[in-house]
Amino acid sequence: MAEVPPVMNNSPFTRTQVLVGWRIGFANRYVGPGASEVVDHSPAFLQALDTLRSAGAQLVALDALRVDRANPFVAYTRNEIDERVGEQSLDALVSESKSAAFHGACASGYPGACELLEDGTKLWFYGARWAGDRILVLVRFYRRLLKDSLRMPTSSSE
Repeated sequence: MAEVPPVMNNSPFTRTQVLVGWRIGFANRYVGPGASEVVDHSPAFLQALDTLRSAGAQLVALDALRVDRANPFVAYTRNEIDERVGEQSLDALVSESKSAAFHGACASGYPGACELLEDGTKLWFYGARWAGDRILVLVRFYRRLLKDSLRMPTSSSE
């Protein structure tokens, strides 16, 4: 048998693993005083999570605080974003605009950005106060992944 040297795949259609080592949290359940409810995610948001996962990100399902609908103007006594990021050693949090998860905790001075999803909702990226430019880097990677996925062949015959 002849030894065959390894061949590097330089195909432009290879999915890049640019987010290996990143931990990204998303709300899977709303919790509040005496109640909890599973978050109903849109298909577009679930596709965005798949995009992040396929790039190597580790997705972490989290509980998000339920906003008191009877009194929505109650001030937060703590910041949920900082807590979730610190507790779970996360690099970022993501949420969709139809969800209430983490929106109320995103105060002035917190890094955040959004991208439009195909169904018209927004994919929000949040970071802890100390995250700096990491959220912008994540959004740049996400945009690149979307652009690359448009160039990927959809079947083996292409």
